[in-house]
This record gives sequence, C-alpha cells and structure tokens, in this order.
Amino acid sequence: MANSSSDLLAKFLFADNKSLDPSRRYFLIFDIDGTLRPDMVEALDHRHPKIAAKTAKQLSELNTVPGLEIIILTARSPIDLFRSNFPRNVRKYCGCGRQMIDNDVLTYAREEFSRSYDETVIFIDLLKDILGREVVSDIDFLVTPGDFALYFDTEDYTKVKQEALAKINFLLEKSNRWQVSDFGKELIFLDTKYKYDKGDAIWDILAHKDLDSVSTQVFMFGDSPADHQAMKGLRAYQKHYPNKKMKVANISVGPKLNAVTNDIDLRFPSYTETLDFIDKLHSALF
Repeated sequence: MANSSSDLLAKFLFADNKSLDPSRRYFLIFDIDGTLRPDMVEALDHRHPKIAAKTAKQLSELNTVPGLEIIILTARSPIDLFRSNFPRNVRKYCGCGRQMIDNDVLTYAREEFSRSYDETVIFIDLLKDILGREVVSDIDFLVTPGDFALYFDTEDYTKVKQEALAKINFLLEKSNRWQVSDFGKELIFLDTKYKYDKGDAIWDILAHKDLDSVSTQVFMFGDSPADHQAMKGLRAYQKHYPNKKMKVANISVGPKLNAVTNDIDLRFPSYTETLDFIDKLHSALF
C-alpha cells in the first residue's frame, strides 16, 4: 500500500504530467485535528484551532483551481472556525452538520438539527443558572449537532467541576436524551435524540454535488474512528449509486486507524505528511 504524499500525487492525481485531468473534478475533504494539525490536548482548545499559515494560504489558493474543491469536515463548532485561520473561501462542515462558507454560518445539513439546537440552548441556559457563575461557557460552543460543552475557568477547576457534576448527574439520572462526559476543563454533553456522524455528513455533502455528468475523484483525509465513518460513508454512497461517476480514495493519517483494514487506500504516518501532500500539490499547480 502506498504511504506517502508523493505516492498519492502519482497514483491518483498526476500520471506523467503536472496538471489535473481537465475532464475530471476533484474533491479533497480534510478533517482538522490530527490531520491538518497535531492531535494533542492543545488541539482541543476551542480558542486556538489554527493550522500552519503556509498551509492555510495553500488551501485557499488550491480552492481556486478549476475542477478542484477543498472541503473541511470537522466535529468542531462554528465558533471554533470563526476563531481559526482556515481560508474564508473554503466550505466547512462544522459540528459535522452545519455549513460555513466565507465565515458565515449557513444551515444544518438536516433541518431536525435546527430544532435540536434550539432545545439544547434552553437546556444549557437552565443548567448555567443552576450551576452558577463558575461556568463560563457560551451556547455557541457546539461540538456536534445538538451537543455542547460547559467550560470551567477557575484556578481550581477540578473541585468546581466535581461539584457541578454532582448536580448534573442528579438532574440527568433518568434522562434518556442527554449524556455527559468529563474532558479536562470541559464537560461535553451529547444529545442522543438525533444520530448523526461524519458518515451521515458525507451523504449530505454529496447530495448537493453533480456526480452524474462529471467524473469525480473524492479524497478523504482523516485520523480517527469518526473520520473512518466518513470513509465508510463514501464507500456506501459509491455502492448505493453505482451509476454515478465517482471514485474514492481514503487516506488515514497517524496511528489511530492502523488496525482498520477496510475502506483505506493509503496511510500517512502523521499530519505532517498531509501538509507535505498539500505543499507538493500546490507546487505542482502553481
């Protein structure tokens, strides 16, 4: 199995020349953490979800190439990407289900998530009132459709968080909708009313693309089980619509998907190989 950015360029993009096939269209879909930037504790800091400035500029310029489209597919929230340095001209699917382009939030991929969001806003406002001033989060911090996080910014956040958890667990003891997990200074709430993952997002993204008249090569770059859902979604879509002119190449990044044997075409050892691929593609086209 090919496992370098040069292999990817040679195998899927360029044959003997340094130009894209004018009769084909290309979609490059990227996860963020672990794929375009390090996957570490700091990468979960919602205030600084930035990628290398050089890479941001290259993605912006690549997105202007005829027949080539860059897409960001992340579980991060809209507010995360407002604070990031991702290119304004690149379409982003944040929280898996919400679309952003030119840094404007457009809509959820599916309407029911809009209703879920409104209900979650009411719920978190009630919780914040019960928990007190130590909770400094804003309802804008959505992680996935219907999810949200409470943030603790006190010096001894562990003690304050444990006190809050005791109250929350009491309130949610018999809940069949919301679940909560401890994540450092964050308490992440999952709204289980609606199932939606990156595999579902892939189907929603492709539903708005013309795959009947134009031959399209789709690339998915990801590093986690959540990204594997997107890769499986691409394969399932391809199988469900055999007459559509779509080819798929899935690229796993880093070690998290090493045990996965299906759905993956190439493996990059780390996010630096993704950046190297972007750099090589940019150099070839500009």
